Amino acid sequence: MRCLLFVDSAGALVLGDVDSGVNVPIGEQPAGVDARVTTAVWSAQGQWTAWAVDAPAADGVHELRVHDEATDITRVLAESLGAFYLCPSPCGRYLSHLSPGPLGLELGVSDVRTGELTIIERGQPLFWSWSPDSTHLAVHVEHRVLVVSADGSDRLVLSEDAGRFITPWWMPGDAIAFVVDDRIVSGSANRGPATRQTTVLADSGNGRFAIDPDARRLALFDRIDGRASLVVHDLLTDARSVVTTEQVAAFFWSPDGRALAVLVLASSTEFQWLVHDGTELVRLQAFRPSRAWLSSVIPFFEQYTLSHPVWSSDGRSLVAPSLDSDGLASAMVQSVEPPFTVERLAGADLVWWAAG
Repeated sequence: MRCLLFVDSAGALVLGDVDSGVNVPIGEQPAGVDARVTTAVWSAQGQWTAWAVDAPAADGVHELRVHDEATDITRVLAESLGAFYLCPSPCGRYLSHLSPGPLGLELGVSDVRTGELTIIERGQPLFWSWSPDSTHLAVHVEHRVLVVSADGSDRLVLSEDAGRFITPWWMPGDAIAFVVDDRIVSGSANRGPATRQTTVLADSGNGRFAIDPDARRLALFDRIDGRASLVVHDLLTDARSVVTTEQVAAFFWSPDGRALAVLVLASSTEFQWLVHDGTELVRLQAFRPSRAWLSSVIPFFEQYTLSHPVWSSDGRSLVAPSLDSDGLASAMVQSVEPPFTVERLAGADLVWWAAG
């Protein structure tokens, strides 16, 4: 079954079956006339769905809710918390979340089973990624990069002069990739001499980069022959190939790392997926994305690629919220293989693939 998790135009959370076209609401409708689901996420292993409910009124609802897939029970995980981004740990035990606080943005971690909440860091900007074993987070806050345990009890500073970039990336051997000055470097999450920085790439371009699941190839912006380009750099051979010189808004590696989905500007109002498999570049149908997706996901695509998949788990389809000529949103599922079919589920302002 191919399932999508999406927030509809009414602010409700829905699970959509692409094959049957059936949409099923998750949990209860938001309490209060103006309350809406602002964001949602499916745990990496499909144990639960979490979402944030927010109402603009000062005395309205601001909380995190979780729906357990095994028991079909919905409960409040955290109250008085207006989260606008959610990221589950790989094991599914924790939910990390970003919220406004009295001292700036707050990165919190909630234990999904017990509800215990720990504030990990405060500051702005604030981005992070989970270690593969879910025990630590690599955090980029202001100009610092640090490693913090999931319970907040232990922290290790890797850099206090981080350059312009978004999200730190975990690599093999507990190494973490981030940007210092104009270099992409790695530092070890383990204490000791190995915490010294090692240069991964001498030129980081504009600092926006993404590493494939095998940590073999790195996609980044660079200038080739004087032209702004999206390139893929092989970290083992140092071979570099140009993917496109078009205006790129975001890029996402497929789950198996065999292909890179690139979102380019097709016109003043439309975007288009380009899919690059190392040898061939496939161009899919152009679409006009929803405003919510453009404003929340695309500017921070490196962060969202760690939590909200645009690729299906089999690497055969991409999804994005698309507007029709009347401005009505739908989930647009495009196959990356011939015959390049297009399927739609109505009502999706924000949409991602569910786990599985």
